[in-house]
Amino acid sequence: MAYRKSSFVYNREIDKTGVTTYDDVYNILQDNIDQLSEFYEIEPAVVTEVFLDPKSLPYTSTESGEKIPDYSLYGTIKARFIYSQGSKDEIADFVKPLSSHMVVYPIVGEIVNIASYGDELYYYMPLNLRNNVNMNRAGYARKDGVVKPGITKFSRNFSSKKGDININGRFGQGIKFSSNEDYRYPTIKITNLQNNDERKRVNNFFPHVQNINLDGSTIMLSSGKIENENDILIPAAPSSWWPDRWETSIDENVIVLNSDSLIFNSKGQNGDIYLIANRNVAIASNYSVTLEAGKNGVINLGEADANNPVVKGFEMRDLLEKLFKMLSDFSNVAATTTELADLNEAALNLSERLVMLEDNNLEDIFSETVYITDDNTQSGGGSTGTSTNSSLPSSTGGSSGGSTSGGGY
Repeated sequence: MAYRKSSFVYNREIDKTGVTTYDDVYNILQDNIDQLSEFYEIEPAVVTEVFLDPKSLPYTSTESGEKIPDYSLYGTIKARFIYSQGSKDEIADFVKPLSSHMVVYPIVGEIVNIASYGDELYYYMPLNLRNNVNMNRAGYARKDGVVKPGITKFSRNFSSKKGDININGRFGQGIKFSSNEDYRYPTIKITNLQNNDERKRVNNFFPHVQNINLDGSTIMLSSGKIENENDILIPAAPSSWWPDRWETSIDENVIVLNSDSLIFNSKGQNGDIYLIANRNVAIASNYSVTLEAGKNGVINLGEADANNPVVKGFEMRDLLEKLFKMLSDFSNVAATTTELADLNEAALNLSERLVMLEDNNLEDIFSETVYITDDNTQSGGGSTGTSTNSSLPSSTGGSSGGSTSGGGY
């Protein structure tokens, strides 16, 4: 794979007299080999095949004789050297990625530099021939139709500042290690699915401006003051707890996640999810907020070992309706009768019905799933007695709206 490349034409004055000596021949060879050519240990090559599909890998045999794909060749390529091989030639060996930790797999038609170490060949990242992130095929190279420019043409380099470090994917995803506006505090922005900025349609090389509200999915880690409107999240649902200061800037350490849907799933047998805040936890939705506990599970509000069951609405209404009916029947008799015996009979009947109501319905009104803490047993060493909502953020002006705070019910 090492090759020599002629750099210029050497014109020697010809002396036709005398006899050619050994020194003359040596000097002629030196002029034409050492001085007129450049030696290269690394040679560029055109990628002709990429082995990432198990079906494309050569097969090998197991100890039992079973034929399976040779996964030791996974990620290797076939290629053709540009200078030392002809247009119909191909490197006989499988060429490995230079690193197994940070790999950029090329596509057919891209150019990679290849170097030799020991008896193995290794390829570097694809050359940035066209300054595109989606593909950099050579114009003369064969295409495989897998990565199509018409589909990925809006995947662009990130708009950046001096000192930024970017990792760009081919398909509109990437990570940018940057700083805030005054080049002082670090920020990290992870973007998946770049938005189709109209400026990209006008200019094929216009860089992508990350926008936390318009891109498909974003994870942003910020520090210091950020005032760029593209980094200010617009909440999907209104909340009286949303800080007013975040409507124009962020001036603290914050991790922001934004996407069409967010899924937090803990799949381990002993898996738990902890949402813990030094001050407040706010949950807002345009439609509903649902808390579910599996069969025989419980929902504790106020503290982990809350044991005061909440009252079930329908059952409570049924009990109250029956109670009102009993009292109404008794009051009708008391209001219309003039006989003491009738009044005594009505009172006895009411007493019996109340006993039956207590025996048969009272326990039904208590939930076996949802429990709250008593007002005077707040956990965490907090104050006892009635809450005054002193933890409401100042931006709300003290209005609690329709929210439920702490362990109150």
